[in-house]
Amino acid sequence: MQRDHLHNLIVREIIARVASGTYAVGRRLPAERVLCEEFHVARGTLRKALSMLEELGVVQIKANSGVYVRGVTHTELPQTFLPPDFKRVDLDDIIVARKAIELAALRQAVGRIAPRDLRALRGLLQRMASAVDDLPAFLELDLTFHQSLVRASGNAVLATAFEAIYDYHRFSAVYTSQQEGEEARALRHHERLLAAIEAEDVGTACRVLDRHLDSIKRYGRMAKGKRRASATHGAD
Repeated sequence: MQRDHLHNLIVREIIARVASGTYAVGRRLPAERVLCEEFHVARGTLRKALSMLEELGVVQIKANSGVYVRGVTHTELPQTFLPPDFKRVDLDDIIVARKAIELAALRQAVGRIAPRDLRALRGLLQRMASAVDDLPAFLELDLTFHQSLVRASGNAVLATAFEAIYDYHRFSAVYTSQQEGEEARALRHHERLLAAIEAEDVGTACRVLDRHLDSIKRYGRMAKGKRRASATHGAD
């Protein structure tokens, strides 16, 4: 793997974590040693990626202190570090794609899902319940739940299609994300979805999933509206 490609992968992953709130504004990033081990790169490669992130305004490197998150907006990022055509992709586009993939996968999964996959989904649901006060962790578990459900369908084509839009979903948090306080509602959706799957009720399962994905779109629009209002107010 070429070094330049490694730099871009690290930059892109850290941007995604900042966008999703996993790395909060003002927070210090993990130590270089930890990041090198996680990304399996030499320290020089990591430092070049961090330097690029500083140039983009995503982080600030403080001598003898560490690397701190400044924040990110998609309008400031070069296309190199975003999924293809990201700046022309709307959250509605992402939800339409997710519905096409996930509802088809769900129809195949209900009634034939393996016991180990049901246990895995139940475990993820329990972890989500424990993370309702930690929005970044909750959102990561939420996406993992859906990813696991698609894989549980046994349809490799649908699983590949979901992976293809994975970055779009993660990076959508750059300009719209789930609202604080909505985790409990999302958790109830997942509980009902899993209950319907366990009951082999494909109709109910599909309706619950459809409503859940619609709710993501609705709260995303609310978030965008709030940001527009804040920007207008700040300009006055």
